[in-house]
Amino acid sequence: MASSALSAAYELGLIEALEKQQTVDIATFCQDKDLHQPSLVAIISALCCFDICHIENNQSTVKPGASFAEAYQYKGYFLWLIRGYGYLLQNLASITQNKNRHDDFINRDGRYIALSGRDYGQQFVDSYFEQLLSEVPYQFVADLGCGSGAKLINIVTNNPTVRGIGIDINPGAVTTARIAVDDFHLQDKVKIIEADISQLDRQSNFEEVDTVFSFFNGHDLWPYDKCSKFLTNLHTAFPNIKRFLLCDTYRSDTIPSANVPIFTLGFEFTHGIMGQYIPSLTEWLDLFAESGWQCVEHREIGIPFSTIFDLRPSQD
Repeated sequence: MASSALSAAYELGLIEALEKQQTVDIATFCQDKDLHQPSLVAIISALCCFDICHIENNQSTVKPGASFAEAYQYKGYFLWLIRGYGYLLQNLASITQNKNRHDDFINRDGRYIALSGRDYGQQFVDSYFEQLLSEVPYQFVADLGCGSGAKLINIVTNNPTVRGIGIDINPGAVTTARIAVDDFHLQDKVKIIEADISQLDRQSNFEEVDTVFSFFNGHDLWPYDKCSKFLTNLHTAFPNIKRFLLCDTYRSDTIPSANVPIFTLGFEFTHGIMGQYIPSLTEWLDLFAESGWQCVEHREIGIPFSTIFDLRPSQD
């Protein structure tokens, strides 16, 4: 209940309002956003049970509780799980039956996965990525699995001579990214393409790309042979590639445990239900060496058991 309430409070803007204002008048908030007030009070009440907020003055105002700062920090994880994987959570028993595991049986919502990734990416990923990216010059970047397009937009906005391409297989994410590119008036510098990154062909759009990066979808390309083919194909699809920054979460080997970090259980749980194998750090490093890449560094980020692999084409 608390997970659903926190996801809803974030989506409705209540969490941001509490962070900025500290005290929110519930009736005014509902009027401004055309919300059903008893429903919002029910959401707030669930959060109050976990000391995320306090409801006061005969249910007229709400303030942050002792656990609010932690909830605010991790709010993107809850939107990711509840909205992005809501169908999976609601249909666990059905999905576990082999007869129902066909077509798109998970039914992930790419829009919410992209939006939540934007939130926790800004907090736990971007500063590490930006530092690593800046250490080697670049002029044309490609984001494989671009989601909301936030990273591309940030890079191009801060570097006027740089251009970029975003590629994502999910129509919801592509739509979200294209709207964001339009909003920032970057249509002449950033192009968003709907495509499967595991099946990329060489094309004119890719000829000038010197730096490629990808965030939190490398594990979706496993098992081993499939991911090896993807990594090898990058040399062909991007003939002038000089660097590939691959950020991903690797297998923790901590579950089951009473001390699992936040996000880790949700990540390994959902992928276990999907039947998606999560490679260990060692398995990743072994794969790079066999698919034409040298890993010059892997830099840990703010998400547990997650790192950025700095890959360069091997010199034969």
